[in-house]
Amino acid sequence: MPDNADGNVQPAGVEAEPATRARGAEQPRADGLSWALQFRTADGQQDWEWQHFDLVHAQARLTIEARTELPAFAQQILLGTDESPRIVTDGSVVAGVLPAYARTGDAQAFELTAWHFAMLPHCLITGRRRAARTLVNLWEAVKSGLAPDGPASLIDLCLAEFAREMRARLAVLAANLDPVEDMLIEQRGAGQLNDLGGRLGVIRREATRLKRVLVPLVRALDEDEEELPAWTGFSEHGTGHRMMHGALDDIAALSDRSRSLQDELTTRLAEETNRRLYVVSVVTTLLLPATFVTGYFGMNTGGLPWGGDAAPLGTLYATLLCAVAVLGTLLLLRWKRLL
Repeated sequence: MPDNADGNVQPAGVEAEPATRARGAEQPRADGLSWALQFRTADGQQDWEWQHFDLVHAQARLTIEARTELPAFAQQILLGTDESPRIVTDGSVVAGVLPAYARTGDAQAFELTAWHFAMLPHCLITGRRRAARTLVNLWEAVKSGLAPDGPASLIDLCLAEFAREMRARLAVLAANLDPVEDMLIEQRGAGQLNDLGGRLGVIRREATRLKRVLVPLVRALDEDEEELPAWTGFSEHGTGHRMMHGALDDIAALSDRSRSLQDELTTRLAEETNRRLYVVSVVTTLLLPATFVTGYFGMNTGGLPWGGDAAPLGTLYATLLCAVAVLGTLLLLRWKRLL
């Protein structure tokens, strides 16, 4: 019974084909169980089981707390509300919180969420509060014939599926940088570049958010690999492990590219600002002597030259004096190589 786009539960309806080596619960139960798949060996013996709970369900907590094979730390992680990615090991039990994209019904929406798990050699228990694409995709793959070797193999496939979705999203973000780069190369004016900062900020913000989610998980797998039980088979050669490292490389490349474009945009805007300030400074300098002349002749005092009826061409002479002052300032700036 996968989660639908609204986060509700859909019944499986029929059992899986024999090729999947899995048998599923036909109806959601009143204890919050969304689905239960039993994986069997070739001779029909039960090998291991995958149970998935809707943690929003009121009875899910009671059902999980009743599982005596789960230690207290595993139950706390399964039922906790902390969505920080992590993997914790104690004896033969492994529990943790893994990231995923929420299943919202919009294929273009990429909202991060988290799901919880606890696994033993023959049992995997997962739970979520929001529908997660990763779990639904794996559920559908199992119903279509995928047969993981054990709980750890399914977790590795979940990590690989999330890394695949993340790398596809990063490819879209990288493609969104192409028009920004083109606009910067085309040497457009500052007015046409003002909106680029916001577009770059959105991409850098999402890349940073993905990095914050992925780095703790990769570090946990890298540093705690020797502490994980031998039955899990987790290693740096696992598909999920390798794909997450690839996603980290993609995030680093996207961050470097967006940062370089941000620096280029900042430089272009600073150059445009400096050019405008330069023009304003030149105009102000050229008109400064003329301003002095007009201010001087505007004094309300007696005996000013070219004033009164005795000098009918006084205004013309004052205008010529202003022009000469501007021309002299221009020549002085040229001589000092300031223009």
